[in-house]
This record gives sequence, structure tokens and C-alpha cells, in this order.
Amino acid sequence: MPSSPLPPLPERTFTAVIGRHVARQPDRPAVRDPQRALSYGALYEEALSVAAGSARLEVAAGEPVLLMMDNHLDAIVAWWALALTGRVEVPVNTAYKGSILVHVANNSGAGVIVLDEAYLPVLAEVAAQLPRLAHVVVRGEVGPALRKALPAGLRVHPWAGLAGPRVRPAELQPWDLMGIMYTSGTTGPSKGVRVTQAHAYGYAAPAVLGRALPEDVSLVTLPLFHIGGQWAGVYNSLIAGGASVVLPRFSATTYWDDVRHYGCTYTLLLGAMANFLVQQPPREDDARHPMRQLLMVPVVPQLEAFQARFGIETVATAYGLTEGSTALIAPQGRARPGAVGVPRPDFDVRLVDEHDMPVPRGRVGELLIRPHEPWSVMDGYHDMPEATVSAWRNQWLHTGDAFRIDEDGQYVFVDRMKDAMRRRGENVSSFEVEREIMEHPAVLEAAVVGVPSDATEDDILACVALRPGQSVTADALLDFLEARLPYFMVPRYVDFLPELPKTPTAKIRKQALRERGVTATCHDRPPRTGRRSSIGGHK
Repeated sequence: MPSSPLPPLPERTFTAVIGRHVARQPDRPAVRDPQRALSYGALYEEALSVAAGSARLEVAAGEPVLLMMDNHLDAIVAWWALALTGRVEVPVNTAYKGSILVHVANNSGAGVIVLDEAYLPVLAEVAAQLPRLAHVVVRGEVGPALRKALPAGLRVHPWAGLAGPRVRPAELQPWDLMGIMYTSGTTGPSKGVRVTQAHAYGYAAPAVLGRALPEDVSLVTLPLFHIGGQWAGVYNSLIAGGASVVLPRFSATTYWDDVRHYGCTYTLLLGAMANFLVQQPPREDDARHPMRQLLMVPVVPQLEAFQARFGIETVATAYGLTEGSTALIAPQGRARPGAVGVPRPDFDVRLVDEHDMPVPRGRVGELLIRPHEPWSVMDGYHDMPEATVSAWRNQWLHTGDAFRIDEDGQYVFVDRMKDAMRRRGENVSSFEVEREIMEHPAVLEAAVVGVPSDATEDDILACVALRPGQSVTADALLDFLEARLPYFMVPRYVDFLPELPKTPTAKIRKQALRERGVTATCHDRPPRTGRRSSIGGHK
């Protein structure tokens, strides 16, 4: 059996990683944002001081805490405070609201939420539906009106009030739960992926994911509530002993200026972000910056032109998923458009048909993965045993994604076998969007599918059949959805049909809708940029 590129399992815990660097290089810069910077030692001390508040809020080791925070150093402190003391972080997408936020909060079982003041009104709207929530920690001011809008039994605490005499870090094991990361469902609500210490390490490790070295300064513009920002960004750099710069959001107009200003040498770019950079007017200083290597997911078709214009020497890429780590990798210099690399030496990978039987080389099949070592992939879906069993059918973790193997041995992503979409760096559940469309009184039935976007990901097409005698305009329906859904889930296209195509068993034939695609009858309203976007903020 091939050896693992990672250290022994006991070393793959957050306390082992951070403790090692605090002991060896406490004064080395660890993480900064535009307002302040902290060394490994200072961040460690501040996090363990803030962790003192967890005990006062009756959060025991192994229990969950919701974090609904923007990209800033306090969010890193909150993450460290939980991770170093064995509490379970539950990152919440800051665009969540309404029924989606209710589901995540209730399914996680968390009794405490830490959030920025900007998201307190969103919480106040649904707080009465969160019976387990007892404490709200607010980073910022809480006005009298908002305090009054919260249920009487819900206790509100200031972020600054969490600090106290520092506590001791926990003795963590590779199998201990580190977080619950919610990923959009396809045939039901979002599922909480139970992430162990070893799982998070295996996804983020530089030996697997990318080049980050001790001397690197990593630029993080993806949101910290996603694995791309927290694991592939900050944790990747922390494992290497390097430094991270966390910015509020991605901005194509200032990106290379930020790289120059902070001296960044490494980053993760989504393919959509790379496209936005290419679309900017050329500047004479496009290549005058310290960044020469990066991780790009997926690799854009114009890779060579991108590298030449921006002075990027080598590019790596990978395929990973929250449930199953980074199973396919293409190291620096091997990334190419359309492909995602080859299997890691410590993972078994196969492509199968609908009966889980291997397909011949060159044929398209669903990607299944299986690690050689324990605790390297998810510990299951939180409080969803049937979904866990289904994902692990026949002793393999099913990714739901279709691949083929190219002539050079690299795996090529073909399509999503499930009905999830990806838009602006966000996973979107067709089920959740359809559920909200169906709440409109004029709608009889709806189906949501992904259609090609000029940003390398998906745009969303909603195909809608109305109730007899009812009417609603596309703009009115989209306005209805904007009040109920995160901005990235609101469809771009609406197509009103007399009826939706069905199978003999009355299931909607989504493949027929995908093949039909965007027609002349579709209403097109380009997506509006949300207040908080993983790749938003470009101009």
C-alpha cells in the first residue's frame, strides 16, 4: 500500500499544529487583516482567553457553536478558541436567512451563536424558531430595538466580554470532531458534514493541497465559513508555519494591488475569480508583484494567457469535497484546463456506473473514493443516518460527480450527477430553491437547473408552471425570492411553461430542462451582488 504524504495521525490535530509553531516560533506573523496582525504566540494567547467564555456560556468540549462572521481576525480568534479547546465549530454562511438558517441552527443542536452585528436582524427574524439557542454573542453594538426583537429568554453577550483568564488547550485525538460544515443538499435540506481533526488536516495540508511553505504569505479572499477560505486558505498556511492575510472579500479591481501591498506569495483562486481578473483592463504593472505560484480550482481555459499576463510561473489544481477531502491532485506545474489531477497515494479511487460497477477506461462514471487511513474523510452527516449510509454505499464514499480519465492519466470533471449547482463559489441546492418558489401562491410546480455561465460555474434557471387561473410576472417572482433566499440562490432565468416534463412515474425530467436550456422565452435578470459574497466585490 502506498505511503501517505502526511505525518502520523496523532500529529494531525489542531492543537498539535498550533502548539508546535507556538513553541518554535511564537513571534512569527500568523494572521492579519486590514486592521491588525497577530503572531502565532499572540493569537494563541488571545484565542485561549476568548475560550474562557465558552465555559461561562455552558459549552462543554465536543459541543457545537455557530459562527456567523465576516472575514476578519476576530473570526480567526473565534475559530481557534473553539478548535484549541475541543469545541465544535459550525460555520454559517453569512447569506443564510429564513428557513435555511433555521435548519442549520436546529440540526446542529447549537446553544450558542457568535455573529457580527450586521447579521443580528436576520437572526432576530427566526430566533423564535430556534428552541435550543440560549446565548447570542455579538461582535458590535446591539441597539434597543434589536434587543427587544429577540425572544425574552435569549441572553445577549458582547464579544469583548468573552475574554478571561486563559484556559488550557485540550488534548485532542485525530478522531475528535472539529467542526460541522453544512453543504447544500440535492434531494433534501443541507447536510452537516461531521469533520474530524484528521479530516480537516488532510484536506488542508500543503503536502496535498498546494505549495504553501513557511516563508509564504497566503492571500485569503474566500469566506472563512467555507473550506476554501478556512482550510485551503488559512489552515493550509498554518500547517506550513507561514502567514495569512485575510481580506473581507475578493475584488478584481484591487487584487494585484493587495498582493503587492501585503507581500503575498501564494493563494487559492477559483476559476471564476481568475476570469474576473482576466476581464480587467490590462495594466503595465500586471506582473509586478511577488506572487509566482497559486492553486486554481478549476483551471480556466485561458491558463497560459493568464500566467503570461500576471507573471504566474506554475499553477496547481485539485478536486476535493467537504465530505471526502482532496482525493485528486495536480501539483505545481501539472495543472491544465479541464483536468483535476491524479489520485493521492493514500486514497483508492474508482469510476462506476449506476450499479457501482467499474466502467472501462475512457468511459464516464461517478467518482467513488476510499482512504487508506481512518478518520481521513467525514464522520458522517450530522443527525442524518440515512444520508450517511447512502453516501457510503458498498463501502465507498460516493461523490455524486461524473469523471473520465484522460490519455495522460489525469481525471477530467464531466458533470454533476446530482442536482446541486455551483454559483459564485457557492454550492446551491435545487431542492431548497424549489421549496421557496413553491411558497408563492401562484406557483403549481417548479424545477431548478444549472445552465452554463460565463464565469465558469452555473447560472440558475427556474422552470415554473403556474396554478390554473393564477398569474405572476418573472420580476415579481424574483422579488419574492430575493426576500427569502441568499442572493446567490436567486435564479437568473425564469421560464414559465404550461407544464413540466415528467417521467412515467410523475417525476420531473430535469435532464430535459437542462437540454432545453435558456430559450428566447426565458426572462433574464442578471444576479445582483450580495452584501457578502465569496467572490463578490468586483467592479
